[in-house]
Amino acid sequence: MQNPPRRHHYIPEFYQRKWIGEDKQVERYERINGAVIRRRVFPSAAGFQEDLYRHPRAEMDEWDAQALEWAIFKKIDDAGASALEALISDQAALRDNVVRSNWAVFLRTMLMRTPYQMTGVLASLEQIWRNTDISQKYASMRKPGMPETATEFLEMLNPDEAKESAFRMFADAIGSDRTTRHIMKLPWKIFDCSTADHGLLLSDHPVVLVPLETNDGHIAMPLSPTKLLIAAANDRIKAIADSLQPKLTVRIMNKLVVQRAQHCVIARNKAQDFFINKHFGTNPIPPFLSPKALERSAFAPKTAISSQ
Repeated sequence: MQNPPRRHHYIPEFYQRKWIGEDKQVERYERINGAVIRRRVFPSAAGFQEDLYRHPRAEMDEWDAQALEWAIFKKIDDAGASALEALISDQAALRDNVVRSNWAVFLRTMLMRTPYQMTGVLASLEQIWRNTDISQKYASMRKPGMPETATEFLEMLNPDEAKESAFRMFADAIGSDRTTRHIMKLPWKIFDCSTADHGLLLSDHPVVLVPLETNDGHIAMPLSPTKLLIAAANDRIKAIADSLQPKLTVRIMNKLVVQRAQHCVIARNKAQDFFINKHFGTNPIPPFLSPKALERSAFAPKTAISSQ
């Protein structure tokens, strides 16, 4: 019997493969102990962490513990792989609701699934769980000798209840939500950057997001070294994007993607070695789902995310 998957890719292999060279490998840049280390590897050896999406309970059937990886992320990534092929090869795919939905869901996961983001998101969810007020209901059932608060009672039963509840909330919110549907409603356009001096880069934070509910709200995301997806909320932003030459577009996008990287940058070759070393991780963004953002986003589905 095949073992449950333990190598969890926060930059999925199918996505990285758009950056492979003739040797089927990519240039992987990682920051280790403050230094940026480059190595040429296959996509299977880049952008992953073992047991990243494993359930926090130690004593648990391993297939169940790894369900977030094989039952949720794998399905999202498989659908995203098909959507990516369609977006790159067929302009009509931009109007295909299935393609748009599958890519929008995948895009949203790329905001949340890195080790850095997972740490922040789960900490925020754990705090929300602790702040949830169920005291009145608990008071009605409390008996002498029981802890004073519901949180204390639940943690008496299971010391890891807060961590496990946070993990469950994260898993439940991975799929489609109002943010995903908002992304789908925006006009999408794919820009050809093949005439630029350098190719687009990929990192653990490839999505550039400006608050979607604002007039300037937009999303940019590389699809390959030569293709860039932009979804914009209004004509002014679309006009600005249309006016930029590919060389400048690639430089702006690469700088943002590399500056926000916390773990890994992927390139087709070593041509941008100096650029990557200079900018790697110099402008990280806070965890995507802070406590306030959580109240407005996937965990409170009546509103959309308003900031990053």
